[in-house]
Amino acid sequence: MRAIYISVIILSLIVIMLQCRYCLASDYEAWLDACAPYRAQVVEILVSEGISEDFYYLMIAESRCKDGAKSSAGAIGYWQLMPATARHYGCSEPHDLECATRAAVRYLRSLSSRFASWDRIIMAYNQGGHNLMRNGASAEAIGLLRRVNAIRDIDKSRK
Repeated sequence: MRAIYISVIILSLIVIMLQCRYCLASDYEAWLDACAPYRAQVVEILVSEGISEDFYYLMIAESRCKDGAKSSAGAIGYWQLMPATARHYGCSEPHDLECATRAAVRYLRSLSSRFASWDRIIMAYNQGGHNLMRNGASAEAIGLLRRVNAIRDIDKSRK
């Protein structure tokens, strides 16, 4: 059973590497620059709500700070919230930065009460906590975590 699990993880990582071959440091730097006008507002909300400002990088990885972003699964807005999730966490307009950020904060707080690590919170944000617990991390969730960490590392190295 363990060999199967390890094989699935290795295959997932290969898929992620192939999917993200276009994700270079220069792309992430461009994303950071594009998101710079939103940083102060987002970080202020995160910190005022007791959430690490590092979750700002999640928003960058999810949408590149494009309010019109929409995933193939139907997630929308800056934080790529599913419409039902946005409504559940009090946001009727996920394209509004403040509304979406406050909903994302509530969602992240909920996830952090169930998952202790940064990695698992990010992956649960992407695929849903119940799916992460039931099925393990998906290739997409691992890819998101990889992007978030890379963007954060690049930004920290700029300072």
